[in-house]
Amino acid sequence: MPQLQTYKERPVVLLTNDDGPPSASSPNIFSFCKLLQSRLGWDIKVVIPDTQKSWVGKAYAISDVISASYFYPLEPEGLTGEITNKSRPLKDGETMEWILLSGTPATCTNIALHNLYPGEIDLVVSGPNHGRNSSTAFALSSGTLGAALAGALSVPLPGPSTGIPSLHVEHIPCIALSYGVVTRPVTSRVMELATDAAVDVCERLFGDWGYDEDHEKGRHLVQIYSVNIPLVESDLQKDKRKTAWTNMWRNSYGRLFKATTLTQTEYDPAQFHRQEGALPSQNQPQNNQIPPNVSNSSTAGPGALPTPYTTSPSSPNNEISGDNQLRFHFAPNMKPLLAPSLESLPVGSDAWAFAKGYIGVTPLRAQFAGPIEGGYGFGSEEKGGKVAGSLWE
Repeated sequence: MPQLQTYKERPVVLLTNDDGPPSASSPNIFSFCKLLQSRLGWDIKVVIPDTQKSWVGKAYAISDVISASYFYPLEPEGLTGEITNKSRPLKDGETMEWILLSGTPATCTNIALHNLYPGEIDLVVSGPNHGRNSSTAFALSSGTLGAALAGALSVPLPGPSTGIPSLHVEHIPCIALSYGVVTRPVTSRVMELATDAAVDVCERLFGDWGYDEDHEKGRHLVQIYSVNIPLVESDLQKDKRKTAWTNMWRNSYGRLFKATTLTQTEYDPAQFHRQEGALPSQNQPQNNQIPPNVSNSSTAGPGALPTPYTTSPSSPNNEISGDNQLRFHFAPNMKPLLAPSLESLPVGSDAWAFAKGYIGVTPLRAQFAGPIEGGYGFGSEEKGGKVAGSLWE
């Protein structure tokens, strides 16, 4: 098909993420945003969580009042810049105004589409996440995917105030981008190549968006593309890059938590989950009115192999703490999911492509996927040809 339709001559793109503003746990969004602007000429609207929000999926905090602040990132990496409670004109040296919300990634998407920029957005891009989101175990937990899913479910959207009909009555195109850490430290050259590849993929998809054949809705635009880019320098070189269409590997995770004697006040996630080669956490944007990002734990998401503790917070033999209250902290062992053998991975899956060093592009629907064949009827009826709509007997 021709490129996606847009309201204006220049595409207006909502950029969100789950890692928050530029910091140790969010090293990708600033350079990616700049390249989208400079290379593609897109008009980028950034609406992101004000702190790290990994592993929250497509959650909405319905009991919270969501507050907005305004961040004016400065060159060269967006690690500094003023944060204000009210929007203001740009000052010398500032090129963009970003909106930070005290909500989840999904909340950022919905508020941006319906409250902040109604009738303006042509495409939603979530990421780039600092960590892969290949396979169901990661994707169903991912705030990056959650923000994209929220976009696909946030329709119908209003048209522009000028009275032009809405382009997004049944869908809005969404892309979820994830960078998968393979080795450390992650060099600046690898990040540069990954960002270059990510922008190329976005440009290619925007210019030739695919269709989904749905027995309920018929032929319609793909709702979401999940893109996973392995951070391997040799595979990301321009003349060696390979990109594959993929489906999602169906896997699972085991225990995610360990017992701890520490209270929430005593527990410092950065001490136990700091990732080698991460940006200095003290460089994150902050001011006196808005508390700094208290979580700079890159490994809180599915981005890396577990980092050994220097001082273990876990209780020996899972004993409870001194005040007799049982407590747990997030301490996943992701190595089985991050380093499976290539032979164990289904050919064509996103995890297979990642293991091969390919960029994987997985088309998704915003729905719980049912069985492809079978699954309807009891075990004793498995040969009875049951289909959706069959009544229990």
